[in-house]
Amino acid sequence: MRSIPPTAPDVRPARHAARWLWPLAGLLSLLLGWLLLGQDTFPGPAATLAYAARESARGTLWGHVGITLWRVLLSFVLALLLGVPLGLALGRSRALAGFLAPWLAAMLSVPRILVLLAAYLLVGLNERALVGAITLILLPGVAVQVREGVRGLDPRLYGMARAFGLGRAATLRAVTWPQLTPTLLGTARLTLSLAWKMVVFGEVFGRTSGVGYMLAFAFQQFEMRALLAYGLVMTVILGAADAALGALGARSAAWRAGGTP
Repeated sequence: MRSIPPTAPDVRPARHAARWLWPLAGLLSLLLGWLLLGQDTFPGPAATLAYAARESARGTLWGHVGITLWRVLLSFVLALLLGVPLGLALGRSRALAGFLAPWLAAMLSVPRILVLLAAYLLVGLNERALVGAITLILLPGVAVQVREGVRGLDPRLYGMARAFGLGRAATLRAVTWPQLTPTLLGTARLTLSLAWKMVVFGEVFGRTSGVGYMLAFAFQQFEMRALLAYGLVMTVILGAADAALGALGARSAAWRAGGTP
């Protein structure tokens, strides 16, 4: 009688559990650290959430958060719409990359506050100045990251595509897009993270609405609960968006390891 060889245990459930276990442990450690700071040093989670609930009931919290999110989204989308095609062109054309290299180096080196202040002085203290300045700050980073992603495409896969007689559209769909998607999603994550920080920073001294404006007002009133409440709400919202982009990035890159997400 032939013996049946034992099958290897399925480790996929353990891997999926580990994906959530460590982030959850990190979140709990962050909450524990907040609690250990003590009420005398820092308002605790209960006091912060109570203040946020009161601001929400007054209608103040979500109005300012919504304005900031709109500015972040607009700057983020504009930067991607301009930066991704530019990065693709830079990755494919050495001449264009060489011509624009000094421009990109200058834009990446200029202090970001200088761009904001110059926009406010030239355009005025308005939405166009803030969104335009943030878009200009985000643009070079997007272009450079996409450029490097294009340069990192595997030429061997294009040789295989030609050998199998794939056309341009099929090659784009089956070869270019799968390789470039993780880069694009990673670029989107970094751009979103920088966008909301810079929008809030620009609101502090250039606008009369938004989370940044409320943080500046809270600072003038020495109200630490307001600083934490508005900061916490924005962090949770943008953290959730970042986690969603990260999950999409992991799924899109699963083919590299030959596995499933």
